[in-house]
Formats: sequence, C-alpha cells, structure tokens
Amino acid sequence: MGFINSIYHGVLNFSWEGLYYTIRTIIIILDAIFVVGFAFAFYKAWKYRPDLIGSFRRKEGEVSEKRESKFDVAQFEKHWKEIKDKSATAPPQSFTLAIVAADNLVGDALNALGLEGDSIADKLGKLNPQEIKTLNNLWRAHRVRNDLVHTTGFEIKQGEAKEVLAVYESFLKELGALK
Repeated sequence: MGFINSIYHGVLNFSWEGLYYTIRTIIIILDAIFVVGFAFAFYKAWKYRPDLIGSFRRKEGEVSEKRESKFDVAQFEKHWKEIKDKSATAPPQSFTLAIVAADNLVGDALNALGLEGDSIADKLGKLNPQEIKTLNNLWRAHRVRNDLVHTTGFEIKQGEAKEVLAVYESFLKELGALK
C-alpha cells in the first residue's frame, strides 16, 4: 500500500503546470520550424510554376526579353487569314463557320501550350484570368460558339460576329500565336 500511496502523492504533487509550459514551448518551436520550412519550399518551388503565356520575365538589373514562342506563328497567321476570309462573305452561315474555325484555332493554341483537357472549356479553366487579360471575353466568345453549334435556330448578326472574331484574335495575339 505504501507504494501506491507514494505514486498517488507523487502524481498530486507533480508540477503539471511546468509540464504544460514545456510541451507548449516545444509545439511553438515546431510550428515556427514548419512555417519557415513551408515558406522556404514555396520560395524554391515558385520558379517552377507554369508560364502559360510566354510572358516577360525580369530579374533585378536585367532588361526583359520575350521568351521563345511556343507557336508556329506563320501557320497560325495563315489559318487566321483563312478564317477572316471565311467571315468576309455575306451569309450568316459564313459567320458561324468562321467562329467555329476561330474556336478550333484557339484550341490548337491551347494544345501548343501543353494544356490538357477533353474540351476547350476544360483547357480554358486551367488559365489564370489575372495573367491573361482577354480570358473573360474569350469565355463569352466560346459560349457564342457553343450556342451557334448546339442551339437550334440561334443566329448571329454580322456586327456581333465581327466582335466575337475580334475577341478570338485578341486572345491569340496575347498568347503570341498571332502578330
């Protein structure tokens, strides 16, 4: 019984407050180590983030140089000229064909960037609207294309078609696929 009594009194007289502060201090130190480690890993990984639009990179004291293009600009220019020629004819069907072709050309540009996805919408969803200024307008143009293809009786006027094509052109220029 004396042994159990001594354990009982030892537990009652133990400095639980001291143990609490010791454990608390250890946890605070570990938290600080983890935060610093995470910040260091984030800093080191930052340079490996994808550069989807071939933007300019500047380091302190360097003049920015445009990155090598991921596109065969001559080929994209040729296709874009064909699309513009399609849209120059008067019937509403020519506008539909031109918009569908422009959307396909954007799909080719997104493929050239290495974006994966089953559809153009999937690939567009992987782009950052803060990096690509024309992205929100492109979403609207893509919805018009979907309406033209999937909605029976949907027609587009010449002025609207020209605006949609201008959005596709702006996006392709921003990516660097067109001059």
